[in-house]
Amino acid sequence: MRIAFDYTSAIYQRAGVGRYTRSLAAELDPLLTTDDEFILWYTSRARSPLSISATGAHYHGTSKRVPISPRAAAIIWQRLRLGLPIDRLIGRPDVLHSPDFVAPPVKAPIIATIHDLSYLVVPEFAHPSLKRYLEASVPRTLRRASHVIAVSEMTRQDIIERYHVEPSRVSTIYNGVDGWFYEPDQAAVDRAIEHFGLRRPYFIIVGTVEPRKNHLALLHAFAQLYEKRKDVSLAIAGSPGWLSEPIIAEIEKAAMSMPVRYLRFVDDTWIPALYAGSVALVAPSWYEGFGLPVLEAMACGAAVITSDRGSLPEVAGGNAILVPPGDIEELAASMERLLDDSKLRNDLVRRGREHAASFSWRAAAEEHVRLYRQVAAKP
Repeated sequence: MRIAFDYTSAIYQRAGVGRYTRSLAAELDPLLTTDDEFILWYTSRARSPLSISATGAHYHGTSKRVPISPRAAAIIWQRLRLGLPIDRLIGRPDVLHSPDFVAPPVKAPIIATIHDLSYLVVPEFAHPSLKRYLEASVPRTLRRASHVIAVSEMTRQDIIERYHVEPSRVSTIYNGVDGWFYEPDQAAVDRAIEHFGLRRPYFIIVGTVEPRKNHLALLHAFAQLYEKRKDVSLAIAGSPGWLSEPIIAEIEKAAMSMPVRYLRFVDDTWIPALYAGSVALVAPSWYEGFGLPVLEAMACGAAVITSDRGSLPEVAGGNAILVPPGDIEELAASMERLLDDSKLRNDLVRRGREHAASFSWRAAAEEHVRLYRQVAAKP
């Protein structure tokens, strides 16, 4: 079986779909047999060595570089809809998996992963040009796809209801937790706190700074908490994203009067210790198709406060404190509760660690391989 896997997002996106693509590909490769060919293809003008995981794991398959930029590929295949099949550039596969919403023209059966429908569900938080692109391109991919993968049951139901896709054509395969997210020892926690100049107790939020992540609600909630508890601090880790300028301006303004630290991009090697040293991860997002930081924080021994919207309750599985993303008073009260109630916090840490352990990329990869074989075997 020849499997063509679009690896472009893994090269160009640090988080989100990029992480999903890297982590899944790294686990898919060793599961395939000598009779299979795993083709990682990607669009790029640059010639560079290809590694399929952050750890640089050896890749046994075939890599194919399509010598155009990702933007040019989107224009050619999705906007202009030119019928240049990818088969001509990489050879004909038995199945093509597109892990990033849309697929190019291809003569083989298509499997497409849809991570969320945020551009339809919460359009006010979507980048206008990306919203227009997905609104036009995703329906075409869904019509052409032999099968669709959703990363949560909530996303699966959204796909079925909003695009009227036959339920039998949509499967839920949960994301996993990468192996480097584990509870570190106290020495590692102390090094991280010293390195970033933090003080305990602190809360942390991790993720791209953009309106949908709801950093402003957290800042307001923290301000309320700080009026009562002058010992507490807040750490914010995440690269600037769409419409981040006013949010970052508010973060910097808050930092002038409160212990708020904006760490910007933080390498994954530091994140487990930052999670483990915190009172809790706070993730009050307005909407997520999955929400990896929730599980990753749990795996590292952190309690979690998250939103009651989107897939976050599903992913948390009853092992986090859930709050409405617009309720600042409730968010502040939940943070204060975890500061004062060590029994509750320890219980959430214990249950969260056990819950996160049930999500693995190996299990996800095994489900993908079964699906590839089923789809490729159909006439």
